[in-house]
Amino acid sequence: MAEGIKDKVAIIGMGCTKFGELWDKSPESLIIEAFTEAIEDAGIDKKDIGAAWSGTCYDEVSVGKSAIPLAVTLKLPFIPATRV
Repeated sequence: MAEGIKDKVAIIGMGCTKFGELWDKSPESLIIEAFTEAIEDAGIDKKDIGAAWSGTCYDEVSVGKSAIPLAVTLKLPFIPATRV
């Protein structure tokens, strides 16, 4: 049987930005804000992350349909990144 991430995935921290009309913030700054809160909540370092998922909380015009902006903004190279 193939080895995968089926039994190795866990949500160990959570980060969230304020809700509302945040016209003065870029999508990238919102990503960084939520990410920083999540890794602090989890008590881990960025190097400990093996994969990333991003919610559909931002528009396609600014960010696109993939999770590439997530990986680039957070400098998370060489790990799977998925937009859901």
